[in-house]
Amino acid sequence: MNILLSFLNLLLYIAIILFVAYVLLWVIRDWFGWTVDANVMKFGQIIVGLICLIAIVVWLTSVLGGGPGLPHFWAFR
Repeated sequence: MNILLSFLNLLLYIAIILFVAYVLLWVIRDWFGWTVDANVMKFGQIIVGLICLIAIVVWLTSVLGGGPGLPHFWAFR
């Protein structure tokens, strides 16, 4: 059950990362009216992908007993 809860925590963590990236893109496009260059967009997607990959690797190492794990938003009791 703890692995399921930690996996759901990982999914929540990734969803927050993707949401923040989408909100930043939305603010830049709609509020400021700027266009994002294709190279900048690709570089931003690579960075967001790497952050998500780091979160997955940290979760896997914590499941296998190698690290403290992701920061969690609530305490498991």
